[in-house]
Amino acid sequence: MKVEQAELNTVSWDEPLRRIMEQLARSEPTPGGGSVASIVAALGAAMTSMTANFSQGEGYEHIQQHVAQALQDMEYISTACEWLMAEDIEAFGQYIEALQLPKLTPDQQEERRQTVHETRIQSIDTPLRLMECCLYGMYSAAPLIDVCNRTVLSDIGIGIILFEAAAHSSLLTVNINLVTLHDDDLKQAYAGYATVLMNKITDRKMELLEQVQRRIHENA
Repeated sequence: MKVEQAELNTVSWDEPLRRIMEQLARSEPTPGGGSVASIVAALGAAMTSMTANFSQGEGYEHIQQHVAQALQDMEYISTACEWLMAEDIEAFGQYIEALQLPKLTPDQQEERRQTVHETRIQSIDTPLRLMECCLYGMYSAAPLIDVCNRTVLSDIGIGIILFEAAAHSSLLTVNINLVTLHDDDLKQAYAGYATVLMNKITDRKMELLEQVQRRIHENA
């Protein structure tokens, strides 16, 4: 029985949080990991934006350039997360459709194989781009740590943790799709890039959280 594309697109950026949780928990073929990772990364951007917004006004005039840049960057990241979530859902739907292509003749088998391969590439490219967004978010958040309002120090730390969590989730999506690739050179190239990205994100998270902890305990 063919699964229609419309039935797959049940997770939307505009859905209430409760409905998103309900949809993700269902047994139907609703995209899950990529959608969740995008939401988590967007939450990281939101926490960073909150930190920036709490660090404006009297006494914070000297850091307004950092604040404005962070707000601009987080808006960009949030928008990117929305698009990447939609791309992940689309790629999942295309993969389901590809699996249902006929394979009775050699030509049909080859067409099906090529189509499945193309959907796998999309399913790798999308989470990799989300990982790039997470790393970008960490770099953008960094200048705020030492100058932001102390009352929201924990919140910027939470934002950094969420960026890393989204990246780790995306890496798992990359890896599960990588094992299905038959092009060894392409597989190694993707795996190498994903590893480099994740190492940078992990190292950056540790550095930034140490900064957060140091400032939290300053003059405590």
